[in-house]
Amino acid sequence: MATRHTLGVAASTLALAASCLAGALPASASTVATFPTAISIAAAPNASALPTDAEIKEAKKNKDSTNAMIARIEESLASSRAEMQRVENEAAQAQESLLSAGEERDLRTADAEKAVKQLEYAKTYLAQSRKDLGAIASDIYRNGAGNSTLGLLLDDNQNGDLFQKAATIDALSEQQVKSVNTASEAESLVTAWQEYADAAQSAAQDAATKYDEAAATANSTLSTYENAVDPEKKLRDELISNLATLQQKEKAEVRKAVEKKEAEEQEAALQEVIATADTAEAPKESPEAVKPLAVAAPQELEPSEDSKDEATVKPKALEVDTVTPTLAPEPVRSADPEPTKTAEPEPTKTAEPEPTKTAEPEPTKTAEPKPTKTADPEPTKTATPKPTKTAEPKPTKTATPKPTPKPTPTKTAEPKPTKTAEPEPESSGRSYSAAFAWALKTADDPSKYYVYGGNGPNAFDCSSFSQRAYSQSGISLPRTSTQQFFSAPQHVSLSNLRPGDLVFSSSNGGASFYHVAIYIGNGNVVHARNPSAGISVTPLSWVNNLYSQAARY
Repeated sequence: MATRHTLGVAASTLALAASCLAGALPASASTVATFPTAISIAAAPNASALPTDAEIKEAKKNKDSTNAMIARIEESLASSRAEMQRVENEAAQAQESLLSAGEERDLRTADAEKAVKQLEYAKTYLAQSRKDLGAIASDIYRNGAGNSTLGLLLDDNQNGDLFQKAATIDALSEQQVKSVNTASEAESLVTAWQEYADAAQSAAQDAATKYDEAAATANSTLSTYENAVDPEKKLRDELISNLATLQQKEKAEVRKAVEKKEAEEQEAALQEVIATADTAEAPKESPEAVKPLAVAAPQELEPSEDSKDEATVKPKALEVDTVTPTLAPEPVRSADPEPTKTAEPEPTKTAEPEPTKTAEPEPTKTAEPKPTKTADPEPTKTATPKPTKTAEPKPTKTATPKPTPKPTPTKTAEPKPTKTAEPEPESSGRSYSAAFAWALKTADDPSKYYVYGGNGPNAFDCSSFSQRAYSQSGISLPRTSTQQFFSAPQHVSLSNLRPGDLVFSSSNGGASFYHVAIYIGNGNVVHARNPSAGISVTPLSWVNNLYSQAARY
């Protein structure tokens, strides 16, 4: 085994990062990784992993020694691959964490900036309210407290009777009370927004600190991964050379045999995952999004256009849901001259409650057209049958269309989230052809490459690649691999994969994900793999730490 030691944050020679490192390594070869601040890796081959020339020469003396040395070399190859995959996985997880930390930092920062702006609005609103109170106080002081109202009542020169004067005084009092209440409300808003702004700024600072920590870890793991690539490749190459010497074969032939054996191991590992996928537990609940602050957000304010002379603000009007518009058509339809016509044919249906409600036949008619607003049967089935046999056909013809119009609007209004989740087999209406075409074209384009955090048009990481591909087919995906899994309307086992499904890598049993790939059928996926492998089409078995369930959009 190679000697390991802990590396610090090395100077990275690449700007490339490995958010979604998914190389051609089997899931079974990996170890469950945590989130380290540094990674222990094999920095360079040593004598314990790489046999010396003398050991190779001695091993060739007899068959048993040769077989023992071959077994040792094969074990070293497997150990080297497992170690390299561990480094890749930890770097990928660190990059996924950095993405999530960045999103939280941005949300918290935007919330804090909004809170500060609202606090300024609240202070302006309070200043306006105090100015209005000052004007009222000045008026009372000039006219004398209470004397002005009494004088108004007793002044014979004033026009109007006593009740009109009293009403005027009442209105003035109400305006004064309103001004006092407004000032009190403004003071409360300032206090509330000050408290909220403090909490929002504190949360933003915490999020920024966490982001800096995640960035430091990501840089460290990336540097470690970068520094490990070349030594591991060199070790692998020398081990294959020694194996070729012992087996007395060409190096290219031995390399091909080694790769074939590894591919068979990867396929076996994939079949094992597929075999257990149907009995696997359902996906765990999505990791919590950014939590709301402990302090509730106060009522918002906005600039007012009422005053052109100076800047003023006012509280935003609260949105109130109303259901009254549905009752509006009823009075209009009840005014129709139909009462006389409906009263005559209705005696034929004396068993029905309509004769007892002779004064209310119209509400029943207006209640029937309501469901048909979204469909077209209303104009034909309500306007024409009224004169003659409205009472008889209406109950039967309008009762049957009710179930059918309702499903149709839901299917057309929400095609994206629901159509793939339920009628997916073949005729769901969802087409991934544009997504596949773009993904395959990008994979074949040498000008497109892998960069952590890349969002195109030339540089992508795994989740931005799948996001951009699906957008070509009008499907909106979140930004990170974890979000793309948990936001899917449906999850399926690997035994039920269909082209267009997304498959994921996870090292913690599905609590989070660090890689995503697009399944294109025939056992293949297209994905942005890592900085060294780039963007390509590979067998599904090449996705390491493959999770037992896929996401279907």
